[in-house]
Amino acid sequence: MTAKQKVVIVGGSLIGACSAFELAAKGADVLVLDASSASATDASFGWINASFFETPEYFALRVEGIAAYHRLQKRLSIPVTWCGGLCWEFEGTAFEAQYNALHAQGYPCKIIERDAIGVLEPDLGKIPDRAIHFTAEGSAEPTMLAERLLSAAVSLGARVARGFHVTGFVQKAGRVVGVQTSEGVFEADQVLVAAGIGTQQLLATLNIKLPMLHRPALVLRTKPIAAKISHILATDFGEVRQLPDGSLMTPASIGHQADASEVLSAHPDVAAEKAMTRLRALFPQIGLDMAAMQLANRPVPKDGFPAVGAVADGLYVATMHSGVTLGALMGDLIAQEILAGPNDQTTPWLSAFRPQRFS
Repeated sequence: MTAKQKVVIVGGSLIGACSAFELAAKGADVLVLDASSASATDASFGWINASFFETPEYFALRVEGIAAYHRLQKRLSIPVTWCGGLCWEFEGTAFEAQYNALHAQGYPCKIIERDAIGVLEPDLGKIPDRAIHFTAEGSAEPTMLAERLLSAAVSLGARVARGFHVTGFVQKAGRVVGVQTSEGVFEADQVLVAAGIGTQQLLATLNIKLPMLHRPALVLRTKPIAAKISHILATDFGEVRQLPDGSLMTPASIGHQADASEVLSAHPDVAAEKAMTRLRALFPQIGLDMAAMQLANRPVPKDGFPAVGAVADGLYVATMHSGVTLGALMGDLIAQEILAGPNDQTTPWLSAFRPQRFS
C-alpha cells in the first residue's frame, strides 16, 4: 500500500481551504496551519466574475473559475449564489467599450434599458438609463465558503491547526521537508504556501523573490434592511450586494475591482461616511445605517496577476487577488500539481501565471 503524501498548507483562508479540500479528496494527508489573523477572505466583496480583466489569458482563467464553481457545487453544498450582475459603472463611449470587449469574447452579457432594470431591481431607488446585465456571474460568502471547504476537508481526513504562525521552512539535501513554527517543526512531503500578504516575507527566508503590492481595502456592511437587492450592482456610486442577513455590503472605494491605491484615500471614518453617503444616494427611500467596517490587505503580486506553482523542491506557492473568483479552480489545479506535477490539464491554465516570472 502506497503511503499518502503528507501536505502542509500554510494559510487557512479561501485558497488554502479550496486546496485542502481537493488534496484530501485526492487522498493526501493534509494539515492546514492557520495563523487565525485577519485575512483578505474576511473582507472580500465576494463577487465571482470575469467582467473585469486585463489580458486574454486572465479572462479565460476567470471564465474557467466560474465553471469550476458549478462543478464544485455538484460535489458539495457551498454558499455560492448565481445572482447575476448589473453594471453601469461607466457612461458613453466607456460603457460601449466595456460591453463590446466582453461581447466580442463571447461573455454572457446584454444591454438592458431603464424599464427592464426596474423590473429586475424594483427596490432600487436610482435607476440608470441602461446597464450591462451579466447573466452568468455570482456571489459567494467567502468566510463561510472557506469554513465549509475546511470542514469538508476534515471529513475526508484533513486536520486544521489554528493559531500557528509559520516562520520558515525546514530543508534537507536541498528539499523543503517541513515548516518551522514557534511551537516546533511540522514535517511534510510537500508544503503549500497560501498565506496571502504573508507570502513574500515567508518565501524570502529561502531567498525566493515574489514581490507583492500593498493594496488595502475597506469594506462596509449596513444594518439589515427589508428591501431586496437581487443582483450584484456595479454602479457609478460603487459596488453593492446584499448579504444573506439582509445587510448591504460596499467597498469604500469606487471602482473597487480596479482600485490600485497603496493607502486608503482618507481616515477610515471619513472613507466610511463617504461610502455611506453614496450608498444612501443610490437608495434614497431606504434608511441605511452602517453596522461594521473591515480592513484587509489584498494579496496582489507585483504585476497584478496570480502567482501559482512550485518555487523549490517540495515547496509550492499560490497567491492572488480575485481569490474568490478563482478559488474553486485553483483548488483543483493546485492539488493536481502538488501530488503529481504539472500536466496537460493544469499547464494551459497556469503557464502564464508561474511565480518564476519574478526571478
